[in-house]
Amino acid sequence: MPTILITAGEASGDRLGAALMEVLKRTRPNIMFVGVGGPLMEKQGLTSLFPMSDLAVMGLFEVIPAIPRILNRLTLLVALAKTSKPDLVITIDSQDFSSRLAARLKKQAPNTPHIHYVAPKVWAWRRSRVKKLKNLYTHLITILPFEEEFFASAGLPATYVGHPATTALSRYRHSSSPQNPMLALLPGSRESELERHWPLFLQTARMLHRYVPNLSFVLALPDAEALATCQKLAPWTDSDSIFAVMGEDRFKKLAYSTAALSKSGTNNLELALIGTPAVVAYRMNELSYQLAKRLVKVPFISLPNLILYYSGRTAVYPEHIQPNATAEKLTARLLPLVLGQAPAQQQAEQLVSFHKLMMTPQPPAMLAAAVISKYI
Repeated sequence: MPTILITAGEASGDRLGAALMEVLKRTRPNIMFVGVGGPLMEKQGLTSLFPMSDLAVMGLFEVIPAIPRILNRLTLLVALAKTSKPDLVITIDSQDFSSRLAARLKKQAPNTPHIHYVAPKVWAWRRSRVKKLKNLYTHLITILPFEEEFFASAGLPATYVGHPATTALSRYRHSSSPQNPMLALLPGSRESELERHWPLFLQTARMLHRYVPNLSFVLALPDAEALATCQKLAPWTDSDSIFAVMGEDRFKKLAYSTAALSKSGTNNLELALIGTPAVVAYRMNELSYQLAKRLVKVPFISLPNLILYYSGRTAVYPEHIQPNATAEKLTARLLPLVLGQAPAQQQAEQLVSFHKLMMTPQPPAMLAAAVISKYI
């Protein structure tokens, strides 16, 4: 009976792990899973060694006090590997923890294959880390199309299986009404993001409304907490024609929107997969911005633009960062999109190409399971 040690440290990894486990169990009914995961992976038969939330820490100042706990959980997993003697190790995302676990397990059982799901973004900064990854992992499973060639050219086997969003959003395609233009506003989810983006987005919406009086706005947010934060930061009135939508319902509205104004992040990828024209804006702490400029060596900040660039294609979404993220400049960029002019048509054509680039012949979990099956 093959045994797999599998770990996930956050909700997105739990979803990937659960889908993967489900497919592997269909092909190998006698397979046994040990390790750490969340409720979805536990539903697939994993008894988590400790709560997955023990590993879910974000931000420098949040990580420091959690270091003793994280080191303890690392030791527990290494001990589990020693007793269970897995035939294969699979780590999912959570790059820092996964690499530390991989290093410890490599010393303990150097011949056990180790597959990492969701490749570290070493193409963005500190490319020299590829050498370290070659010593830690047997194979990488990537969710961005250009990463397969990037890592393979460095001597690390890698396979692109598709981004999970391609499956989740497969039933949504852009289809807006030119008679009733609607602009989607996506200012983020965390309070710090909303503080920097929502007042700017509201100001932009009001400016656009003066040019296009019949333009309505949909404020797409993850939950009621984010909505309450926006209302506190910059309240709006009925005359602003802003309607809020939350959770999964937002994807249908994004598909019906003429265009979108979005903070840089996962939202950009969702918009691109749906096929909605957009403009990307991003503001951050000035000190963090200056530091990022020195460390991160990429020509764009939005994921669709990066994917297109590294695939040898032209970026699709205009980006306005820091001082260039003003209501006046955003309005000038968005106006041709909401009016359905040439820039909107050009983006629509590019997004069709982008969608084809991201698609795979089978769902990500099935392709990932095919890779893993070669090692057990």
